Amino acid sequence: MSDRTPGVSGPVVGIVGHGYVVARPFGDLPVTGTPPTYVEALAACGARPVLLPGGRASELLDLVDGLVLTGGGDLDPALHGGESGAAADVDRARDDAEIALVHEARRAGVPLLGVCRGLQVLAVAFGGSLAAGIGHRLPLEGHPVATAPRSLVRGLLGERVVTSALHDQAAVEVAPCWRPTAWADDGTVEAIEWAAGDWPALGVQWHPELTWHADLDDRTGPALFGWLREAAAMRAREPRARTLVRS
Repeated sequence: MSDRTPGVSGPVVGIVGHGYVVARPFGDLPVTGTPPTYVEALAACGARPVLLPGGRASELLDLVDGLVLTGGGDLDPALHGGESGAAADVDRARDDAEIALVHEARRAGVPLLGVCRGLQVLAVAFGGSLAAGIGHRLPLEGHPVATAPRSLVRGLLGERVVTSALHDQAAVEVAPCWRPTAWADDGTVEAIEWAAGDWPALGVQWHPELTWHADLDDRTGPALFGWLREAAAMRAREPRARTLVRS
């Protein structure tokens, strides 16, 4: 039985792509893409991953059952009251597009998993603030993270888990609509969950899509992407209007 189309299994989960510049023999080529580890992570848990062009993703929400906001560069400090110059690889157009997308996803009830920068986008979109210079750069050996009792991440991952770490920004304050539910040993917020419970939305500060790296101790990927797959499958089974845009 399909979650959406007869004969095809698995909910459709959109990975929000963003701009890269690829050096080619004829010159630099702007492209929209995402690391293939996100595709592999979703496919491994039974979802059907599709790439959404970042600047147009809000227009395509009716085509997907779930969303992933991926990692990437720092958010513009001007968006959250941070210090100017304390961020790297800033793409303000991406920031604005993803913040707008988060609000559209909230209104539409589209299940969402924010990864690393994705958590930060979720926090800032609702008025939260970030700290810079965290310097958690342990992508392979990772670091321990403790989860809150009666939280989604506690149910998925247990009381304490080792996660990857590769970020310089982290959420400091979040709006009341978000509940921090995991922390590194130095107090860094490592997960936030939508507090009202009426939107399946979760942000994690680490990189669960790297679980499939042979040298990585982080084993959180199947649980987190599996959660998104199940939430997306539930949405796919809900009767709702969809609009197909034809040229």
